[in-house]
Formats: sequence, C-alpha cells, structure tokens
Amino acid sequence: MMKIISVQNSKGGVGKTTLAINIAKYLSMGCNNKTVLYDADPQRTAYDWSCIKQDKSFDVIPIDNPKLLESSIKKNDYNYVVIDNPPAMSQFFITSIKLANYLVVPVASSAFDIWGLSSLIDTINMISKDFSIIFVHNKIIRNALIGSEIKEALLKIEINKKNSVHDVLFRQSYPRSSLLGETVFDTDDSHAQAEIEFIVDEILK
Repeated sequence: MMKIISVQNSKGGVGKTTLAINIAKYLSMGCNNKTVLYDADPQRTAYDWSCIKQDKSFDVIPIDNPKLLESSIKKNDYNYVVIDNPPAMSQFFITSIKLANYLVVPVASSAFDIWGLSSLIDTINMISKDFSIIFVHNKIIRNALIGSEIKEALLKIEINKKNSVHDVLFRQSYPRSSLLGETVFDTDDSHAQAEIEFIVDEILK
C-alpha cells in the first residue's frame, strides 16, 4: 500500500527540504521501493538539487497545484510519496495533509520556531482525518541547553493526533552532501544516516 509523507513547517530555514530529500533517499533504498519527492516549495530547491544528483533512485517532480498533486499521486504507481510543502499555511498544505499518512514537522532549536508552530497545530487539530505526526527537533547543537528545552516543549504540545519527537544534530554532512547533489547516504557519516533511518523506521513500522 502506498504511504504518503508530507514534510511541512511554515517557517523557513528549519531544514525542511534537506530532511525531505534524505527521507526520500532512504525510502528508495529498499527492494522495489518506488519513491517520488514532490517539490511544492516555490524556491524549487529539491528540484534544483535533483538536476545535479547522479543517483536516480527516486523521482523529483516540481508541482504547485494541489489538484494536480492529488491526480498525479493517483495516476502514478509509487510505493512512497514524499511532499516538500511550501513554507506557508496554504491550500496546498491542507490538500497535502489530507492525503498524507504521516506529517513530518522539522523544528529548529529556537523559541521562535516553537511559537511559530501554533497556526500549524491549530490547522492540524481541525482536520478530522487520522494521521501520525513526527516532530523532528532539527539542527541541534550538541550539549546546548536550549536543545533540551525545545525538546521538552515539543513533548508538551497538545495535539489530537498520534505524535512522536526525534532528534537530528547539526552535522556538516547534511549541507555538504546537498551541495554535491547527494544525501548523507552517499557519505561515511553513519550517525547522520542513523538519524534519518530512525525517522523513517517510525514511518515504516
């Protein structure tokens, strides 16, 4: 059965696209795991990345119309669909999470990022469809006090959906691999790979 993963945060700079690319890569690594990444972010970062990537293990399709997204998903025979949403609360996002089985929300280690989640949480709570949410505490600086405080705040969020929190440290392998049209699975950074694997394993279980 097809699984649809929507990656969303209305605040820019939280690592949304990098996370979406690496999740799509790991999903595609299994046997017969046909995977697509829909790039709905107006900056088209994922699509630009795909133009230089050597590895063609998953498709990257630019898209900006929510109706086209739905029809494209139904038309194509993918095992896994990853959606890199626009960084805004839009009709595209509403359509995306109504289609999704999982919502992945990257959150950086900043009070502003926690405060900025309120409109997203309100929108999620208004949607009756059942789906799971994975908050990714992203770009964590090792041993920084703010990191534990942000994680504690994420764990206390009141939301009417099943949810979990996962950590991703700030590692050079994420931006460096993206710059080369690669993912952390093309590097020797086993710690970064394990972080992505842990998130995806939550989706696959």
